Amino acid sequence: MNCGLRDTMIRPTHIPTYVRQGMKIARAEWIRHHREFGTPLTGRPVILVILVGIASALGWLGYSLGRDLIAGQPLPEGVVSLFVSAAFIWMVWRSSKYTHIRFERLDPNFLLTTVPVRTAALGLLGFVYARLLTTLVVPTLGIAIGTAIGLRSPTVVLTITLASACIALLAAVLGATSRLAARLVALRLVRARYYRDLLIVFGWIPLIFAAMLLQELSFSLAPLDGLLGALPLAWFVDLALIGTPNDTVSSPRYTLRVVAFLGTTVPIFTAGTTLLARQVWEHDSTSSTGIRGSHSLLKTGVVERFVGERIPRAMYTVARERWLMERRVPQGLLSTGYALLFMGVVGFPVVALAGGTTSLLVLFAVTLGLVTGVAFSSDPIGTEYHALPMLFTSVTGRQFVGGSLLAATVVGIPLIALIIVPLGIVGPVGFGQTFLIALLGGAVCTCTAAVATMVGLGVERFKYAPVPFFFTDVPIYAELGAAAFLRHGLILTIGVFVSIPAFLGTAPPIYEAIAAQGVPTAVVQIGALLLTLLLAAILTRTAFRAAVHRFRDYQLG
Repeated sequence: MNCGLRDTMIRPTHIPTYVRQGMKIARAEWIRHHREFGTPLTGRPVILVILVGIASALGWLGYSLGRDLIAGQPLPEGVVSLFVSAAFIWMVWRSSKYTHIRFERLDPNFLLTTVPVRTAALGLLGFVYARLLTTLVVPTLGIAIGTAIGLRSPTVVLTITLASACIALLAAVLGATSRLAARLVALRLVRARYYRDLLIVFGWIPLIFAAMLLQELSFSLAPLDGLLGALPLAWFVDLALIGTPNDTVSSPRYTLRVVAFLGTTVPIFTAGTTLLARQVWEHDSTSSTGIRGSHSLLKTGVVERFVGERIPRAMYTVARERWLMERRVPQGLLSTGYALLFMGVVGFPVVALAGGTTSLLVLFAVTLGLVTGVAFSSDPIGTEYHALPMLFTSVTGRQFVGGSLLAATVVGIPLIALIIVPLGIVGPVGFGQTFLIALLGGAVCTCTAAVATMVGLGVERFKYAPVPFFFTDVPIYAELGAAAFLRHGLILTIGVFVSIPAFLGTAPPIYEAIAAQGVPTAVVQIGALLLTLLLAAILTRTAFRAAVHRFRDYQLG
């Protein structure tokens, strides 16, 4: 007889049956998750390096805080509360994501025949909590050890770890409940799911504009600091610092409040998770799929009437298919979030520091070029997953790659012209440079489309798996893990690399230094734009050829 089973049979246990079964479900889901995605820490060196970097930064901040506290300085409650609130929001978001992924893979038809819904929901919560703790363990140890060294108090390691586990528990139940509530609403209202997904993908854009507006208006954050200090999240700070030798830093009263708060809220959210899971499993989904807007891909379209027979008919068909697929499932459109985030968070501050209206217009043109290039040419294997055998037997490589570029440029070039030309004419840029900048945006669009197609055709078909997607209840085929994110980063890096001469030539510190040598500013800027166009043409041609070769040599496996 198995030794572990014999011990279990001999030793009486006071753990309720549904809790033990929930723990078994959580463990089984943990194993299934590892088989699907690998070990989160040891299996992904990039993530491990990032976590160690975050832990080192947090450890340094904790050391500085502890050193200031031991020197008698007061605790910066506003900053600490803001940090804890931001970390808590992130943990809720991660818990929601873990819930979404694991809930999709649960099979209620089999699971609910053996255990009640409460047990299955408890197992789901156990998995989400364990997964969240695994993500937090390295950063938590970093900040705990750093703070303990700064305070010269080893007991702080234990209290910070305990506080992190407690706030993670609250975030796990809140994230799971909110995710299941959103899923239930999405099942009842299809349009609500559309707007929810739209908010998730592009909601950060109005937030950035709001932050910039508040900075321009010199809005005081004192009311926000006071609000954050009054919220129960501030009590977890007292729990984390209860081990410090300085009695004025923390209060046992707030620590008891944390225990009472968790003892009240966690059972409520756990019951909410059970209720919502039952409603989702028993509710019939409202389908968002249909045949509305369906039409023949071989029918002569507007572009074909305009261009005529100068482009092969197969290229029109490939482009028209991509437009139709983007209209039904905007997979490429949502990938533009990477370009917008990269150019907004990284590109815009750099250009704003350099100054210059022309540089800002170049940034807009390059961003639009990257966006349209990524939207209609990225991830060709995942987009054409079901149609790949037909494509490889009926379409040549030049036709397929050319169709992808056609899909991007037909949308991108008019869009860039409509936005850049009026901005350039209204601003002090000049008609000639405005024309070149608009042409630059179109060149970046074409180059990005070629590079995205080339990079996408380098991914093996077996790396794709069906995953749930925004706006639809039909799963799409996508890469799992960080590979797709890194691939988008490579595409954006190449697109920005092409644009470097334009940014340098239109930056005031650069062209003013060259103008001091006797070279007119207009010559420098126009020369930089022409050099960028030449570089984009060379890279487009190179990427196009490479993509054609990859299409010819692609193995379906």
